Amino acid sequence: MWQRWQALGRFIGDHLMAIVPLGVAVGVLFPHVLMPLKPVVPTLFAFMTFQNSLSNDLGAMRVALRNPAALIIVVAVVHLVMPLLVYAIASIVFGPASPTTIGAVLAFSVPIGASAIMWVGMFEGELALGLSALLVSSLVSPVTIPVTIKVLLGATVEVDALGMMGNMAYMVAIPALVATILNERSHGWAKHVLSPAIMPVSRVLLPLIVATNATGISSHLLNLTPQLVSVMLLMLCFVVGGFALGMAVAHRVAGADGARFVAVSFSCGIRNITAGAVLAAQYFGPEVLFPAIIGTPFQQVLAAAFGKTMERALQRRT
Repeated sequence: MWQRWQALGRFIGDHLMAIVPLGVAVGVLFPHVLMPLKPVVPTLFAFMTFQNSLSNDLGAMRVALRNPAALIIVVAVVHLVMPLLVYAIASIVFGPASPTTIGAVLAFSVPIGASAIMWVGMFEGELALGLSALLVSSLVSPVTIPVTIKVLLGATVEVDALGMMGNMAYMVAIPALVATILNERSHGWAKHVLSPAIMPVSRVLLPLIVATNATGISSHLLNLTPQLVSVMLLMLCFVVGGFALGMAVAHRVAGADGARFVAVSFSCGIRNITAGAVLAAQYFGPEVLFPAIIGTPFQQVLAAAFGKTMERALQRRT
């Protein structure tokens, strides 16, 4: 039974590229079945953050902080540069007050996605830097997200900054910090025993949360218009741009260090877009939720493609 339970978690993790889009499809096709779960989504997300953060290591952060330039640059790209670029481009294409602009900015103001660590490890990147960037990004996001939305969009949309701050603290910052401290105080028990035990639950929750959030865009996807297709294409371009910007920054920051190149690239490119979708569903309407969630299916597929691109880039540099 235990082996089957673990196998289920590994299966979901190994097939995210197919399972995440499937979650979107289920939410779109069966909205009335999943809508009752919406009130508990933040709590489910907090549990998922807790499990994903049990591998965080304050020792790894201390290693990364000995040479903090790369960490500072990654956090600046994720929480400052990319939201500004997304706002500028979306404002030109759709207008500064457009729901598409609001949703796009929200999707790219969120912290680094936990799956970045999976990809960093898979391509032999610098895990100490990846883990540190993930933890710092998670801890600052309750402040940076509402501030970003308020500064960029405050003139065109009413923003519940305190509500967003509390929500992100509950869903991301607090569970990440508690999990990290637990791993540190338990001398690795949390990482090696607790995390594998609850990992399948976390893996099951991801497509469930994606599907529940997708219920809010059911009518949009079932009645696609040229406008909505253009929004999808724009979000695809933004996800591609995030990875491309990450690689460009990594090229400048990492130099000949291939492991650091991989860590910086994935940390800049992979976002916790699901968190943005949860916020969009709670504080805005379906028009904002659509661009906030539609980037989710693209991200894991593009992560694999850019991983191969990084390998070729590193081979040319050696």
